[in-house]
Amino acid sequence: MNSKQISVFLISPDEEIYSAIEGSLADQENCSFTGRKETVSGVNGKAANLASLHDVVLFDVEDDADGALKTAQNICDARMPNAIIIALAPEDLPLEKARQLTKLGVDEVLPRNAINEEIVPQVDAIRNRRQAQLPTVWSGHATLGKVIAVAKSRGGVGSSLVAANMANELQAKEGFFKKKATNEVAVVDLDFQFGSIAALMDVEESDAMWRMAMDESIPDGAFLEQAMVKAPCGVDVLAAPSRYGPLSAIQEDQITAILDNLKRTHDYVVVDLPRALVEWITPVLTQADRLYLVTDVAVPSVRSARKLMDFYQSENPAIDIQLVASLEKKPLLPAAHHRAAAKLLEQDFAHWVPKDDRTVRESVDRGIPLQDVSNRAPATRAIKKLADDARAAMPPRVGNS
Repeated sequence: MNSKQISVFLISPDEEIYSAIEGSLADQENCSFTGRKETVSGVNGKAANLASLHDVVLFDVEDDADGALKTAQNICDARMPNAIIIALAPEDLPLEKARQLTKLGVDEVLPRNAINEEIVPQVDAIRNRRQAQLPTVWSGHATLGKVIAVAKSRGGVGSSLVAANMANELQAKEGFFKKKATNEVAVVDLDFQFGSIAALMDVEESDAMWRMAMDESIPDGAFLEQAMVKAPCGVDVLAAPSRYGPLSAIQEDQITAILDNLKRTHDYVVVDLPRALVEWITPVLTQADRLYLVTDVAVPSVRSARKLMDFYQSENPAIDIQLVASLEKKPLLPAAHHRAAAKLLEQDFAHWVPKDDRTVRESVDRGIPLQDVSNRAPATRAIKKLADDARAAMPPRVGNS
């Protein structure tokens, strides 16, 4: 395999950061490093032009927040195909500013004080994925699929139902009978002990992930080809094991490998997360382009959702979390408890999935998508709208044929 050299470009006046990254990458094969030891504004407006020539661009977020946002926008607009943009920010950077940076196109916002813990390993991970797995993708001919995580504040709020049906809708089927999928979609059930995706999508449970965990093996493309099953609706499913196993048996690098491989072959990878806060969900939070947190608006659920949001944001401060209010129709005017929930969660509910017992019951009992029960049912329409919004915000891959 011919590995294309990856070029890393740094703009930072911080000598410690500059020296650490330059030293770490100096002896790496197929990796070149260049940079400018000054602020972005000090590059005299040439930051975007310089950044457009490199695969990985790291830049310091200056004290002038508005100026940093404008610079980030210019750098992201000028990026070469599939370039990775990393912003190096002070530890006390407001969460809202981090979110603004990611919305502009910055891939990662990392703290300056974590040079060895995060910044250098992040660049190394990019380099390793490019050399070992993604020669076509990283050469600018194609883009990667999007990772969409789905989490729940408590059991019974229907997060797995949302994940399964969103995956089906993300296929964007076309044709007179809506049978031909436009997008390749995979769903991964990481609720290792109580996963229900297999039942919801009418596929057999599999012990593939259990064996992977017990063997401590790193999954590759061949493993996924054998472990995944295509559901009748067309979605590729990596089901939870049919037997119980310890949550601690799974390793972070195994989850990373699963996501890396699936992003090469699918436009969307929907990941159904467990409620348990285990270390190996970190790769999902790191790679997720968006996370949907499904909750009802009862006080205990909202409090649990707040704790989960704090945890997810501590793992990835820039993660895009959207709240899904389950089992409730969107009100014309928010009631007092809706306003109280939004205040505690510090953001409004982006989507509402109403209670629809008849449609959901038939869908679950038959193992078919809500769409196949009734395309006009309230729950069907709500999840379709959610999937349409996700597809518009996160377009499918380009250059893959």
